[in-house]
Amino acid sequence: MLMRPTTRWLARFAVALLTAAPTLHAQPRLLKLSSQVLGETRVVHVHLPRDYALAKQRYPVVVVLDGQVRAFVDLAVAAADYDLTSEQFPVGMPRQIVVAVEHADRGVDLGSNAEAFLRFLTSELLPRIDREYRTLPFRTLIGHSRGGAFALRAACRASDAFPAIVAISASLTDSLEADVVRCLLADSAAQGQRHLFLSAGALEPRALAATARLTARLRERPLPRWRVQQVEGSGLEHTGAPLIGIPLGLRFVFDPGAWDLPQPFKDSLARGQGDPDRVLAAGLEVLSARLGFAVPASARLLSAVVRTWLSRGDRERALASARDMLARYPEEILSHTLLADACELAGDAIGARKAIQSALDMSGRIAWHDETQKARFQADMRKQLAARTP
Repeated sequence: MLMRPTTRWLARFAVALLTAAPTLHAQPRLLKLSSQVLGETRVVHVHLPRDYALAKQRYPVVVVLDGQVRAFVDLAVAAADYDLTSEQFPVGMPRQIVVAVEHADRGVDLGSNAEAFLRFLTSELLPRIDREYRTLPFRTLIGHSRGGAFALRAACRASDAFPAIVAISASLTDSLEADVVRCLLADSAAQGQRHLFLSAGALEPRALAATARLTARLRERPLPRWRVQQVEGSGLEHTGAPLIGIPLGLRFVFDPGAWDLPQPFKDSLARGQGDPDRVLAAGLEVLSARLGFAVPASARLLSAVVRTWLSRGDRERALASARDMLARYPEEILSHTLLADACELAGDAIGARKAIQSALDMSGRIAWHDETQKARFQADMRKQLAARTP
């Protein structure tokens, strides 16, 4: 399925990201991998999501080629953390682990030794990341220029390892273009949905023409397993294209249309219809079959279940679902406040005060996008505690 972006919306998102993305991350963790495939030690930087140490959830993984280029990595980290949402602009994404791989000689890694370097990624780096961090079995590979061409080859040779590809200003040859078209058309039997994002700057005519030609060829026949989008970076040349390609590529990969529950299940949860636990379980089963792995319930979906039981006045189910949400997402303030509401419904004043206090405590430990919002929340929690103090 080919996606057509709304240019004005994409521009707003890119500007918002670059002007408002927070710097809430700790220093990256440095890994030095002694590679048997490459016969040398490689340097890899791992950027964990904010509040990773407080959380229990698992995260998708983003692998960025050219990890020695700090601007590329910073863009990926900022985009992966940009989860500001509202009714009018729902631009949130799941937080992700960003893995940046350095190249001592990118011409060798991405060119003459590309097959071995891909084996290094799939057989050594990714298993190491999965062993040491809480990961989901979903990975995005981001490459620029020669790295974009490498990422497209990975779409053909390692689609199970990288279900999502972001190829920016890819160095496309006729043979590579033919290979990509052939393998994507033959990938109808692949398990789970695949995602391909292509972009190039308007001021790099050769790369833009090649990208448009590849997109046109992919448009000629249906691709049931592939979501494909092409974006032109207005006013950008070759080195500037990642400014648009990286954040909008991740935004496309994690678009709610691909990652959210099917509409009937969403509607049932939003309207509080039926048994919300069963509705959520059935919706996740369909979503997991679509994406190709067991998708966990998000905090947003679990909160809908809690609110349904609260609205129905079901004390036991409200408490059980609120405690389940808190166990899965202790770093989410909403987990604590919903538990306070459930305790109130059950007539447990002491439990409600404890939940409010835990919300206040957690608010001082997590990273906030907005310090004013943090101060207001903490003032409200203190006010509620004071009102409940005998």
